Amino acid sequence: MVKGLEVNLKGKTPKVGDVCKSRKRNVSVQSSTLQVFGHPGTRAPLVNWYLYELGTPFDILPPSDSRNPHPFGQVPALKDCGGVEVFESGAILLYLSDKYGGLDTPEKRAEYGKWIMWANATLDPILFKENENGKVIGTGMGGTPSNVIKLEKILEGKEFLVNDEFSVADVAVASYLLYVPQFFRDVDMGRWPNISAYMLRCADREAYIKAYGEDTAAYCRGMCENYLNGSMKKDMFKQVDWS
Repeated sequence: MVKGLEVNLKGKTPKVGDVCKSRKRNVSVQSSTLQVFGHPGTRAPLVNWYLYELGTPFDILPPSDSRNPHPFGQVPALKDCGGVEVFESGAILLYLSDKYGGLDTPEKRAEYGKWIMWANATLDPILFKENENGKVIGTGMGGTPSNVIKLEKILEGKEFLVNDEFSVADVAVASYLLYVPQFFRDVDMGRWPNISAYMLRCADREAYIKAYGEDTAAYCRGMCENYLNGSMKKDMFKQVDWS
């Protein structure tokens, strides 16, 4: 059963044409929708996931678009009103959670932002092992990473990471964890039942399905169910084309 957006994430959900206020000058200017530059086969959908959770309108543009603000021509990247340009998925989530998600004080940013940084700085290198050219050559999830063991304990008896309510912290962490069934299909996450159940809850969210697509979300949910019931039958699910 697909869950709706039952959790009321903190913050604003501006509509197209809402005003964009400058904090420094307190001047209102007319705003267009956000522009997210990305592609389904990249980390860009995790940005889309968070924006769908917030209900904040945005446009999706391809990496090759001439307006892509990423200095290295990569994705994800984002443009917002007032000439704001952000690149790197973690930095984008930090910006969006501050401006649109209500995490607009140092205390709030500290509580949630540490999980965004952990996902990018610690979890990503565990999941994706790269060579000197930045090409992914494997994953560390086939072993027993100490940080993953600790995360399993943290999630014991909890549904979500911060105050047991879905938040941007879960977008950051779960999006990376859900790359395991997508890209490393021989890895059995069943050793970590709390993590597997957490992944299943997140992949069942309406906004995740909208961001990653029904086929990908269904595949991830099926794999998570396999992790939990101890049956790794990868061939029973439709293989997703990641090209």
